[in-house]
Amino acid sequence: MTIVVGADGSVASRAALTWAIDRARSTGEDLVLATVVDDGWGTVGGSALAELKGAAERGSEREVEFVRGLAPDLEVSTHLAVGSPMLALAEAARDAALVAVGTHKVGYFHGHALGSRSLQLAAVSTTPTVVVPVTSWRGRSGVAVGVSEGTDSDEAVRFAAREAKRLGEALVIVHSDGDEERPAPAERAASLAAAVHPDVSIEQRSTADPASGTLIGVSRRAVLTVTGRRGADGRGFLPLGRTNSDLLMNLAGPVVVVPAESSAAASSAA
Repeated sequence: MTIVVGADGSVASRAALTWAIDRARSTGEDLVLATVVDDGWGTVGGSALAELKGAAERGSEREVEFVRGLAPDLEVSTHLAVGSPMLALAEAARDAALVAVGTHKVGYFHGHALGSRSLQLAAVSTTPTVVVPVTSWRGRSGVAVGVSEGTDSDEAVRFAAREAKRLGEALVIVHSDGDEERPAPAERAASLAAAVHPDVSIEQRSTADPASGTLIGVSRRAVLTVTGRRGADGRGFLPLGRTNSDLLMNLAGPVVVVPAESSAAASSAA
């Protein structure tokens, strides 16, 4: 399997790339550095587009050298696409284990920002999407997963259990429904996680606080925060949901959004 990383040489991109290198070292996955030339929905002229593609190719080679400088034994390749960046990146990662992007967004954002590219990617990707902020990794512990009623978070729980096992961290199951006396979703999630890795240490936390605020706070302390996303409806839409949107706009640590129907997530369980 591969990890596809949105690579453009920026500080945010390097944060995602460093995260992906660390994961690939432990999983044996290959890295694909994906660079997308934004053609402005076909409005960029031929000569300008050729120049942009040349610059992107040179930038891709610099990112390959960055990877080889940190992890010379990793298999790394490049992928160059032209089009809408997040749509092209989602397509490049269709058969990957993960797709990772970086972000400068750390801390609370007031209002709506519908143009956030990490939100766009998480909403259209059929592969688990990792959003990595430019922030400190020190003092973090635990892999947290937000759970809800029903089955929408099941793949997220399984993914989080595998990550907790891989990282040697406790799995922290967080449930928020406004009623601390109803821990059933957290208990069900604990059973799912135990079925994946019986020896993973599991903690359950139920809270009456809003789910988004709870997960934002958790992301400040966790090594990784995992959340689920509903599967496509009958019209083909892939809803992200308010909780995930708020979390991605205010995250303070790496966050993974796992689609309910994710072939990559399922295959990585094998």
